[in-house]
Amino acid sequence: MKEQEFKAVVIGGCGTVGSLMARVLKDNGADVTVSDLSTDSPQINILEEEGIKLNLGEHDENILKNADVIVVAPSLLQNNKLIGKIKSVTGADIISVDEILSTCKVSKPVVGITGTNGKTTTTWMLKNILNLSGYRTPEHKLKMQGNTELTPSFQARLEGDVAVLEIGTHGNPNEIKNCALKSEVSIGIITNISKDHLSGSHNFQDYISCKREIVDVANCLIFNADDPVVTGFSNDTSHKIFFYGIEDIALEIEAYPEIRECPLCGKKLEYSLHYLGHLGVYKCSCGFKRPEPDVKAFDVKNDSFKLVIGSNTAEVKLRQAGVHNVYNALAAASGATALNIDFNDIVKGIETFEGVKGRFQKVDIGKQVIIDYAHNPAGVKAIIQTLIREKPETSRLIVVNTVSSESGIEGDIEIAKILKDADVIVVASNASRKASSKINVNNHVILTESSKKGSKIGTLGASKVQVGESLNLAINEAKKEDIILIIGEGGVKYSSEILGKFKN
Repeated sequence: MKEQEFKAVVIGGCGTVGSLMARVLKDNGADVTVSDLSTDSPQINILEEEGIKLNLGEHDENILKNADVIVVAPSLLQNNKLIGKIKSVTGADIISVDEILSTCKVSKPVVGITGTNGKTTTTWMLKNILNLSGYRTPEHKLKMQGNTELTPSFQARLEGDVAVLEIGTHGNPNEIKNCALKSEVSIGIITNISKDHLSGSHNFQDYISCKREIVDVANCLIFNADDPVVTGFSNDTSHKIFFYGIEDIALEIEAYPEIRECPLCGKKLEYSLHYLGHLGVYKCSCGFKRPEPDVKAFDVKNDSFKLVIGSNTAEVKLRQAGVHNVYNALAAASGATALNIDFNDIVKGIETFEGVKGRFQKVDIGKQVIIDYAHNPAGVKAIIQTLIREKPETSRLIVVNTVSSESGIEGDIEIAKILKDADVIVVASNASRKASSKINVNNHVILTESSKKGSKIGTLGASKVQVGESLNLAINEAKKEDIILIIGEGGVKYSSEILGKFKN
């Protein structure tokens, strides 16, 4: 499409998908104008930075008349009045998503990263490695994860050398497959698979099947060798597979062990080591066993490990502690290896990675506060394992629970049981309040007044009011040496603003 410049007007281009369509067209040689009735959108600055013209607050007929093609955001395609107006003004072709995706093909390697936990951190760590190696990675620049539906598909088509995409969250059938196909994923990474999004008609096997969908699209796969659910996929694909895993841990940890069934025969697996939850060294009497990793971590400590890839070895220091972050680093290193990135650049990219907002994010308000997106049992295990190991004996761990599990009350109760290892729990969400009442706890539980009311909106388990009240109580409870941990999406969304008042 780059051979000849043409004039494109994107109707509704200030929306999420519309802005991405405009940027893809611009990158493919079009002279783009966004026409939108909105005059206030977070996408406006992005569009201006990209050199895209703006026609806001109206749909200027002169601009429509001079267009070679009219692109309509999918949310407006059923607006018959709008479509009628466009047709009355211009004879230009009216197109939308499918035409752009089929015309603007992906011309770069695309890495698609899925799994239950670690997707976001692995995505950004791999990007850091690639950027340090001189490769440009396209960014959607949206204030959202953008890992479902059309966002990754357009992100893959933006200007850059290698696209690294986070794909799939909710575990809906065909979600990952369709997204991976439209994004033209060539390398697929599965970080781990644990129980999440199991409410309603979903069961764990359905969820596993959804995550497996990327196996049928990518021609190169990267699997966590320590996860038997993931490695079970290797038995029904002929594609190239890189395995990564931990070989030994040089510290005593609470692994919160879980047993999984053999993906081949269904028997309970026999574990010789547990590293975190169901991740570890396993085998089955039928012959299924943990595969030998290609990318390995030895001598794992809370914030360091020895990385081994082939004949290359290096001591790696992590800026974000925890066994789960060792796994994230191994996944990113495996992706970089599949892309033939130099080993020294891989090490440098891991060591300079600062982390992702809302993932073990430390905030200084005169007391130690950590914000983490952990919102399912496996994610909560990972962060609690890290902090129990890291905190001084004289410090208390105070957890503010804003979670409302996507697996319903069963997931909330499991999280409440994991939080028994904390010293104080402040319940922010109605779901965490109900779960705490159903188990026997030895620690101190602080019930907030606002948690009496249910306030779940989408995946947000707690409202701004609930997060605010629970944070006030936690901060008043905490001594200088204590650690306050805020978990859940509601905490990530609202805590920074609320904590800013304490800074001031």
